[in-house]
Amino acid sequence: MIRLDPPGTFCQNAAVWDILDRDARNFIDVGCGTGSVSRELCRRGLTGLGIDASLEAVEIAGATMAEHIAAGRYDVRVADVHDLPSEERDVAISLMVAEHLHDDIGFVRIVSSHVKPGGQVIIGVPGRRDHWGYEDEVAGHLRRYERADLESVLRAAGLEAVIVWSVAVPVANVLFHAGNRLVRRDTSAEIAMQGQREQTDTSGIREVRWKTVFPAWCRILLNRITLYPCFVLQRAFYGTSWGITLIGSGRRPRH
Repeated sequence: MIRLDPPGTFCQNAAVWDILDRDARNFIDVGCGTGSVSRELCRRGLTGLGIDASLEAVEIAGATMAEHIAAGRYDVRVADVHDLPSEERDVAISLMVAEHLHDDIGFVRIVSSHVKPGGQVIIGVPGRRDHWGYEDEVAGHLRRYERADLESVLRAAGLEAVIVWSVAVPVANVLFHAGNRLVRRDTSAEIAMQGQREQTDTSGIREVRWKTVFPAWCRILLNRITLYPCFVLQRAFYGTSWGITLIGSGRRPRH
């Protein structure tokens, strides 16, 4: 079994590219996990820094991003965004982190301090409160968001030109219940009994058969070429409230 992105993650990363400023040249990925979205951005010519509170996640991201690290296009480190000196990057991105935190507004404020005035902040969260499930419980989530919820958080954090998209529709919607069953099957009693912090630290790197790790032959199916029709299809749903994954974008004020 090898680690591969599931279809929903491929769609999510494609949506990040759709929403990203075309003149962006560098980024910081807060809570980079396995390095999936960082890989997509560096593959398209950006340079970046990935940070995560989990040493295991940083080690996995280091392997994922080995080519870009060797070329000097990427760095990854164990760090807390609150402890980093602010830098004027073009983009700050954080996917599937805010839902773990009690003060999500304060978190977005800190993330936005790492972009230049007028720079872009991209935040991804799980969507649809009515889709709360077992995976949320063992991942250490505190909430799921409606589109209006995420928009309110970004505005309350001081961002301007806020937009929120539903992404990975309909692919993630179709696979949602199967994903919860797979997580339940592969989740040990020990993980289920962990505290919220411990669940959070492992949520983005946990190996779940047929959800995050697959037989090697699945590379034939799980790649950007075969899934491209899904990337195109999801664009028709960006403006809906159907997404069980949401991506929001806003800008740090220039003044």
